[in-house]
Amino acid sequence: MEETNTRSPQASDQGISTAIHSGIFEVADSPNELVPAADGPAPIEGRLRKAPLRVPENYEACSGFTLFGRRIKTLLYSTDVAAIRNSNADAIFAVYPFTAQPAITQALLTVAEAPLFVGVGGGTTTGRRAAELAAVSEMQGAAGVVLNSPATPEMVAQVASTVDIPVIATITRFDNEAVEKIQSGARIINVAAGRRTAEVIAELRAAFPALPIIATGGRDDEAAAATVAAGANALIWAPPSVVELQRDMMVRYREKAEAAAEAAGEEQPVATVVPDITDMPVADVPNGVVESVPADVEASEQIGEEDFVSPYRGRLPRLPFFGRRIYY
Repeated sequence: MEETNTRSPQASDQGISTAIHSGIFEVADSPNELVPAADGPAPIEGRLRKAPLRVPENYEACSGFTLFGRRIKTLLYSTDVAAIRNSNADAIFAVYPFTAQPAITQALLTVAEAPLFVGVGGGTTTGRRAAELAAVSEMQGAAGVVLNSPATPEMVAQVASTVDIPVIATITRFDNEAVEKIQSGARIINVAAGRRTAEVIAELRAAFPALPIIATGGRDDEAAAATVAAGANALIWAPPSVVELQRDMMVRYREKAEAAAEAAGEEQPVATVVPDITDMPVADVPNGVVESVPADVEASEQIGEEDFVSPYRGRLPRLPFFGRRIYY
C-alpha cells in the first residue's frame, strides 16, 4: 500500500492560521494579502566584518543613475584599500594625483566590492597613452574611466572611441568646452567647481536634462542638499583618513581602560620613563685609538689639482690619432 505525504487543505490552512496567531506573520486586511515587513528584511552584518565607513544618510536623497544594471547614488573618493573594503558606498571614485598605473588599478579592483571608476589622465597623461590606459583599465574590470578637467574634447573622443565603459569627464565650469566634451562622448560629467558647484550643476542640468551628473557633497549637509537640489544624480564622499580613524579608536580604548581601572579601584600606574636614544651619552674612546689631526696640518696636507701626478704616467698604451701617436 502506497503511503502519501500530502496534507489536506484544512490542515494547511490550520497551520497558517496558527502561525499568524502566534505572531510569526503580521495579520493582513484580507486572508490572501501578502504583508511585507515594516522596514524590509533586517540588515545582514557579520560579527566581525561590518561597514564602519558609511556615507552620510542625506546622500540617499539623490535620484541616482543606472550603470550596467546597478543603481548608483553614492561614490567613495578614496584609493585606500582598507577604506574601500569597509565602505557601503555604491561605487568607488579612485582618482589620485599621480600618473595612472595599471598596477594601482589592479590592486584597487582586488579589494573593491563595488564598481570602480579609475582615473586615466587628462593633465600630465594625455593622447594615446591615456586611451591605452583606459583600454587596460576596462580589461582589468573597471566600471568607468575618469578624465581630469584639462582633458580636451579631442582626448575625450579618443578615449570614448577606445573603450565601451563610460567616460567620466571632469569640468570646473559650464562653457563651450564642457558642451564639446559631452558631444565628444563623455557619458557622465563630474562637476568640480568648488563653491560654484551647485550653480554649474544647475546650468548643466538645464542644458542636458538626461545627463548623469556627479559631484562632491561638500563640507556639510546644507552643501550636499544644495547640490542635490541643483540636479546632481550622485554625490562623492571623501571619508576620514585611516590615521584619524585609528586615533579615535585609540582614544576610545584608553578611555575604556581608564574607566575599567577606576571602577575596579585601581591606582593610576606610575609612568615609566623611557630614555630617549638621542639623549644617550657618547661612549668614551680610549686614547690612541683615534688620532686627531689639527686643522692647520690637515689643510696644509691637502693636494691640489696642480700637484697631482698620475701613477700611470708613461705606462699607458700609445693610441694612434689620425696617423699620429699620442704619448702619455
